[in-house]
Amino acid sequence: MRSSSRSISASFLLSAIAALSLGVFCPSTRASEQVGTITQAEGSVKLFTDPAKKLHGDSEGDSGARALFEGEYYRVRDAKVGDRVQQGNIVRTALGAKARVVFENGDQYNVGPGTAYRVFWNKDSKEAKQANTKVELMYGKLRGVVAKGGPRSRLTVKTKTATMGVRGTDFFIADGGDSGTEVSILRGAVEVKPENPKAKPIEVKAGFSAAVAPPAPPKAVPSEDSAEREAAKPEPVAVAPVIELRKTTQEELVGIQKSSEIKALKKEDLQAAPEVAKIVEKLETKAVETVINDVKAADPKLFAQLQGKQFTSTEEINKASVQNIFKEAPKAPEKRKPYKSELEDLSGDAYQKYFKEVE
Repeated sequence: MRSSSRSISASFLLSAIAALSLGVFCPSTRASEQVGTITQAEGSVKLFTDPAKKLHGDSEGDSGARALFEGEYYRVRDAKVGDRVQQGNIVRTALGAKARVVFENGDQYNVGPGTAYRVFWNKDSKEAKQANTKVELMYGKLRGVVAKGGPRSRLTVKTKTATMGVRGTDFFIADGGDSGTEVSILRGAVEVKPENPKAKPIEVKAGFSAAVAPPAPPKAVPSEDSAEREAAKPEPVAVAPVIELRKTTQEELVGIQKSSEIKALKKEDLQAAPEVAKIVEKLETKAVETVINDVKAADPKLFAQLQGKQFTSTEEINKASVQNIFKEAPKAPEKRKPYKSELEDLSGDAYQKYFKEVE
């Protein structure tokens, strides 16, 4: 990794320490369990915050870029280690960039290159025992490890073509926008439902992948000279999306590992911000514990292989999970179009398609 991609500016360190003094990193409400912290960032990573319906003029000390997305204006800034991902925020990685978001209970998202996702959860209430968390993956690749029974045990990941119900698993999702969605499961199971009210959901288990194609456009009805004949013609009906369920190939597993791995920061990288370093270390330690517990519950054989080893990050465990499936995974057929999960980056035009810079 190039040193420039992992450098931390002095201004960031000062602002991060100031945030700590204000208690930004120590929320106490139930909703705070849904707030993640960026523990690793490699390359150009942007954070979109404070969505507003109108674009207001900058006040003193309130400058920066803005982006328009789905009718709302977001403040845009470079994301740094220690930043919090709040309700409605968008995390976006450039081509070749990656990020890692870890939660208080050790749940984690490894954000691949060329990716943008937005996070929501329901409001805290006395009636709600657990929050309903939703990740909207606009495009790109996301690998997540979610603890069963934890704050995100009712997580759903939504794309344009499918909705995935995650109930505790190690999952990977690759989405190309209008080209469809692919879901690969490394541990546990995920329910996949195409965005069509008539389509039935299917369960995808460990070692398998599901590809959800976008709906076929409705067939055009040719114009008729007679208005009565035109009215008598049936309305065009869109073809329901098709789910292709298959065993995850070795080539796909290599792509999954390549896009989701990110090297942990060294202690010397955070020497100027000791409080941030403590937070990152604490979160990463909890992440290791969460992954180990998930492996223990879902894959006893892999757990036996990991026993007795000391881990400072989840990188080696996640790699072992991929290698474990790789042994029995089939090779991809020759002379066929590669799956999205095998491709390292998406098109550079994807950002311009979804976001519009206004300042």
